[in-house]
Amino acid sequence: MRAKALAAESRLRLAAAGIESPAFEAEYLVRAAAGIGRAAFFLDPELDDDATCQVFELVARRMQREPAAYVTGEREFWGLSFSVGPGVLVPRPETELLVELAAADGVARHDGTVIVDVGTGSGCVAVAVSRELPKARVVGIDISEEALAFASLNARRHEARVRFVRGDLSNCVGRASIVLANLPYIATAEIDALEPEVSRWEPRVALDGGGDGFDLVRRLVADCAERIRPALLALEVGYGMAATARSIVEAHGAVASVHRDLGGVDRVVCARWL
Repeated sequence: MRAKALAAESRLRLAAAGIESPAFEAEYLVRAAAGIGRAAFFLDPELDDDATCQVFELVARRMQREPAAYVTGEREFWGLSFSVGPGVLVPRPETELLVELAAADGVARHDGTVIVDVGTGSGCVAVAVSRELPKARVVGIDISEEALAFASLNARRHEARVRFVRGDLSNCVGRASIVLANLPYIATAEIDALEPEVSRWEPRVALDGGGDGFDLVRRLVADCAERIRPALLALEVGYGMAATARSIVEAHGAVASVHRDLGGVDRVVCARWL
């Protein structure tokens, strides 16, 4: 079966299952199964029976609302491909802002600067930061052993010098110049109403931020203010949460700033203790 015909059939199946952007996803799954890029896809090659069966297997999984990144086992972040699967949060493009802010900070350029990624998940932030700042000492922390397995795999894959530690927030950190955190920030009561790809498939421990979504944010900010005193703490937050996060930071004596992602959403709240 030719690639474009296979994509057309896949699009119909995905659309019937309620998948948004079924044409885009159909092409993505065909290319993933066939191991071809976009240029090769548009040449409309004939795919053998094995590749055709593989496409329909991937489409069937996606029709069950399994995240596309789990289906293919890959997600791009910061121009790098990361291995992902059940048990680890799928990297989002808005999280790249954490990497951007860390790389732009003057402290980050010093030899031996310690940068800690709290809630490292797949390791996408830690690995990207290590690649951007090869002289820094990067540590990734997560409470999930499954997530840390993916993080370690991704660090090896990209030859990134990152030390991963299993721990609860920053309790296992002695000192750090920069702390980056994409913590769970969805209110407990809101999780089940999210799209099935998130609510049914992604690990709840990576989503659930407590009653108002700020439980872990409050704990981390307090620890940074009282013990770690980093030059920079950068917190990713959800839509409409930046004002509250800023208040939490300022209540702990820090100077706060808010940074927007490419979609114009107030996405990262930074704290500096002078």
